[in-house]
Formats: sequence, C-alpha cells, structure tokens
Amino acid sequence: MIDATGDKCADCHSLWPMDRMIELTAAAENEENQQKHFACFLFFPVLAMSIILVLPALFGVCFAKSVNTKPIVTSSSTYAYAVDLDKPVPKAAFTCMKNKGISTAIIRAYGPSNGGNLDENAVNNIRNADQAGLGTEVFMTPVPQSKSNKTGSQQFRELFEGLKAGNITIRAMWLQVVSPKDWGSKVDNNIYLLNDIISMAKYYGVRVGIYSSAYDWKQITKNAIVENAMLWYWKVNGGGAKGETPANFNDFVPFGKFTKATMKQYGQTEELCGVTLNKDVYEVKKAKLLKLTDLKGKKDDELIAGRIGSDLFGAVAVPAA
Repeated sequence: MIDATGDKCADCHSLWPMDRMIELTAAAENEENQQKHFACFLFFPVLAMSIILVLPALFGVCFAKSVNTKPIVTSSSTYAYAVDLDKPVPKAAFTCMKNKGISTAIIRAYGPSNGGNLDENAVNNIRNADQAGLGTEVFMTPVPQSKSNKTGSQQFRELFEGLKAGNITIRAMWLQVVSPKDWGSKVDNNIYLLNDIISMAKYYGVRVGIYSSAYDWKQITKNAIVENAMLWYWKVNGGGAKGETPANFNDFVPFGKFTKATMKQYGQTEELCGVTLNKDVYEVKKAKLLKLTDLKGKKDDELIAGRIGSDLFGAVAVPAA
C-alpha cells in the first residue's frame, strides 16, 4: 500500500485487480533544495489497492530550432543515441537520422488532448522509424485526474489497444512524469494515477520506465520511492544545441531510490533532418535489449516496440513525513 500524505505541491509543471499486491516503501528525502531545470518535453518516449510508478518521460512539447549536422556517434562509442518526438515524421527523415548516427526513435504514443488520447501520429511514426531501420520506443504523457475523467488504467488501455489495432505490440513503455504545474496539487492523487497506469501495464505484460528529473519527481511525488524501475532522466541548460549537456551519465545524481539511469535526455528543442525533437543517449552495455525469444508468437507484419527493457516492475510510495 502507499502511505500518501496528501501534502500539496505549490508549483506543480482506477486500479485494476492484480493477483499480487505490490509492496511499497517510503523514505524521507534529505535534499531540500533541488535546482529547477528548464524543460520542454515532447511526448516525447497500476492497480488493485497497490500503487506503482511512473516514468519518462517525455513531455508537453516545446520546440525551437538549432543546427547540428555532424555525426553524433562513432563506431567505438559505448553509447547509443536516440531522439524523442511527437510530430508526424516521414520515413525519409528517419532514414536521415539513422545516417547521422541515431539508433532509436522514441515516439509519443499517448498525449493529453481531450483528456487523454492515443497520439494520432503514433502508429505511422513507429512504422516509419522501423522501416528506416531504427529501434522504436514509446512514451506516454498521462493526464492527471484533475484534468481528465479517465483513470490511469483506462488511459493505458487506450494506448495499448490503439497501437494493437495498428498491428503494433509494445513490450516496454516510458511514463512521463514532468512539468509539476500540469499535475494536481495532491501528491497522493498523483501517485495513485501513476500506480494505476503501471499496474495495468503489468497486467498487459508491458515493462515500464520513468521519465523524470530530481526536481520534477520531488514536486510531483514528494520523492516517492521506486523499486526496480528503469529511469530516463533529463538534464539540459536550455533549448537548442547551446543548451545541451554532455551525452553521458556523469552528471546523474540518485533520487527517489533511482540509483542508476538507463537513458538521458541531453538536448531539447533541436532540429535534425528537418524535424524538431529532443536528443537522448543510452549506454549500450547497460540497456537490456529484448531477446529473440521474447518475440515468440510474433505475427506477420506485427511490429514490436520497446526493445530497451527490464524484467522488473517498479512500485512507488510517498516519502514519510
């Protein structure tokens, strides 16, 4: 169970029965002063009285232009590069990105319009990226209950079933937990929504990762503890190429029991191959890719998204007062 405090956040950016309850733990956060970082997100990219966690996020999109046409990765690099986006992108643009060193496209699959809906560009973007030879990941921008009459589990079902109707099956998903002002003021409600989504994802057999930052996580969840969840964190100094931070994890500082990161967003609102997007990096040796055996039962023309995954599911709890 989650020990929600109900504390309000001054500056903030339905459960599905499960056979196994998720035990949550809470811990007080000692760091009181976290620096708020500029964030523009794009996407990107649960349940029976148990509460699980959230992710990455990707974001309520904000774009600007910058130019960086030189190759971003070398054959000797231990890192792989990705982009996250939520705008319609043709196959030719994804092919261009691949030629510039991009390995993976993180696509927003669920957006905030009309209280939450399957992103209208998701299916085509995933297919175009796949046909261009890129790996594909998806991220979800959940809608807090203060702004939607849809439960977290309902939002996830719409995402999963919507992609399935397009003959796309997801094995992993990134849950965006950013922009505190867009969330409700009650932390317990925020955590409930996240856990509702994660529990439903677990029901469908989908791995979940969290997209967030130390500041966002503290404001939205009061530094809720997450067990066994992947983390995709963002850190930039502003929009555009000049706001990029190093494309590595050297600046990562543990928070909310996230002791390591799977992926980092190091650039926002940049232009690449004529597309405004965000830039990401993940360390190949730490990113657990799905094995061929995970694709057993794959149907003809079925596309599998979500290759950077983990067999573990996370749980969150509000820290003790």
